[in-house]
Amino acid sequence: MLSKTVEDKLLVARTALLWDHPFFAALAIQLNVIDATDDPRIDTMATDGKRLYVHGPFVEGLNKQELIFVLAHEVMHNALQHHIRRQTRDPKLWNIAADYCINGELAETKVGTMPKDGLINPRFTGMGAEEVYRILEEEGEGGGLGSDPGGCGGVIDACSAFDEAGLAEAKADIETKVRQAAAIANGKMAGNMPAGLKRLIDRLTRPVIDWRSVLRRFIDESNVKDFSWARPNRRFLHQNMVLPGVVSDGVSHLVVCVDTSGSIDGKALAAFASEINGAFGDGMVDRITVIYADTQVQRVETYEAGDELTLEPKGGGGTAFSDVFRWIGENAGDASAIIFFTDLYVYDFGEAPHCPVIWSVYGDSREFDTLAAKAPFGEAVYLTAA
Repeated sequence: MLSKTVEDKLLVARTALLWDHPFFAALAIQLNVIDATDDPRIDTMATDGKRLYVHGPFVEGLNKQELIFVLAHEVMHNALQHHIRRQTRDPKLWNIAADYCINGELAETKVGTMPKDGLINPRFTGMGAEEVYRILEEEGEGGGLGSDPGGCGGVIDACSAFDEAGLAEAKADIETKVRQAAAIANGKMAGNMPAGLKRLIDRLTRPVIDWRSVLRRFIDESNVKDFSWARPNRRFLHQNMVLPGVVSDGVSHLVVCVDTSGSIDGKALAAFASEINGAFGDGMVDRITVIYADTQVQRVETYEAGDELTLEPKGGGGTAFSDVFRWIGENAGDASAIIFFTDLYVYDFGEAPHCPVIWSVYGDSREFDTLAAKAPFGEAVYLTAA
């Protein structure tokens, strides 16, 4: 049983959230507090979407503002669905990646004060935990010391990665709670909501589809894949590590089109690069052709599995897609799918290609439905860049 000192500190912090940050408070009060002082897995706090596990001595060592931050940090693990997205990734490295994603967001919303051991790095703010995990894994960052290497509170899986029914139930549960919390915050802070928090809530309440999961429907999964030393994985060569690469009986060729018109800014392109590298890191495709285009094709680059893709766009004029799809028809007849990163401010879509198209739309989420309705072919999904 938690000591009265710890219970009182938690009550004060939750009350402060209720007055100043009702969105986080609404999520926090729905968590059942569990004394985890003797649980060897937990040396700070942790959550699995329904419970808040508390290590008493950790709370005793925090001041009020630090505890407010940690509570907000924990509910963000849930709001971002980190408790159902780990799959088979290393738990400690997953916690580190998730912490980097969360703490940058919380710093912008000015919720409490991050404890001194908290993890924050501007280059990771706005990325998804999967992409941060991939980068950390390649750079050789380990699991750190202690059960919570991030020092702000960790996340525990809601259920097994193979329990599809359990994952679906957990996802539906947290999405409902996030919508309810957003409604409470909008009511209590109408006209006074900080811009950072408003942006965060808009993102969390917009049903964002992971385009990589959509893409899996278009890639022929019947291709037999195996590992071969004759084709080393080039991604690790710079670390003096020679690892076998993946070979396939067939070629999964993804064409990536990047709208480089004047309306696409640097932040959007950074989000695009993050997502494209994530597809390579997942081993979903063997070859990627990147097309940079505004009113016409400006540059084309090709990458093989194991390459590290970087985006160096050329363009900046108007927007028209006819030339892009004409080029694909003439030069990429083996493409399995096309993903087009764009803000969809375009009226010249050109002719439908021979393979499926995903419009990965960047921009104001409130305009997504209107913009997506303009596309005469393909499937539109919203790409969040924050």
